Amino acid sequence: MYRGEFDGNAAFAGGGFMPSQATMQAPDSASGSKNRDARTLLPLTLKQLNSVSTNGESNFSIDGVEINTVAIVGRVSRMENRITQVDFVVDDGTASAECVRWCHERQETEEIEAVKQGMYVRLHGHLKSFQGKRSVNVFSIRPVTDFNEIVHHFTECMYVHMYNTKTRGGSVTQATATPRPQMPYSAMPTPAKPYQTGPSNQFSNQFNDPMHDVKQTILNYLNQPVNLQSEAGVHCDVIARDLRIPPLKAKDALEQLSNDGCVYSTTDETCFKSTANA
Repeated sequence: MYRGEFDGNAAFAGGGFMPSQATMQAPDSASGSKNRDARTLLPLTLKQLNSVSTNGESNFSIDGVEINTVAIVGRVSRMENRITQVDFVVDDGTASAECVRWCHERQETEEIEAVKQGMYVRLHGHLKSFQGKRSVNVFSIRPVTDFNEIVHHFTECMYVHMYNTKTRGGSVTQATATPRPQMPYSAMPTPAKPYQTGPSNQFSNQFNDPMHDVKQTILNYLNQPVNLQSEAGVHCDVIARDLRIPPLKAKDALEQLSNDGCVYSTTDETCFKSTANA
């Protein structure tokens, strides 16, 4: 894993929707729990956000939980500066969402000026709906400096989804089920742990595919921002060297990923790029 300033334990400990013995309500306190849920910062993937149910322009719910304020991590794919606001689109690999950051104070302006198109960001905001079109009214945004935070966010989304649907008895549908995103982090090896694979997913078909871990590791590597931004892609020998995968195995995995439509060759048949932002 990367060594950075991100503290996963601290992030789980407070500010989010992570349940604890101190905050869980008794079964007969449904009303108080519902009110608390509506005020809680709920981590969501953008696919989940786009699939929340609503009975108006301000009442939203997912997995049986009423929501208003959400936490999102994704890549800024488009920005448009206006006089008193900045409109932008965030994409996390599962879907995209339109966002707006109002800039009435100097601090708000300085905050959004630190964000550039192509950056990965973490934002908090209120989910809004107007004439059937959903957006996020952002009140806090900052660049992601440690890609472990992206992995942590998706893990937290899965945890909260399972907690709400299994422990609290919320309903699971195909639309609200936690997606399995192509997380833009690297399974880069470290001196202590060469050739690490990406996190497994119990809902995937990985046990039916002996090359699953290798393909997922390569795909995570190609989904790094630096590799996504490279027009020439990455040579297969470089991929094998960086991930410490046997060259022939890396070539076989890349060929399968190409057949699956996950990667494509660029300058020749030895350089590859992810289709994530193609």
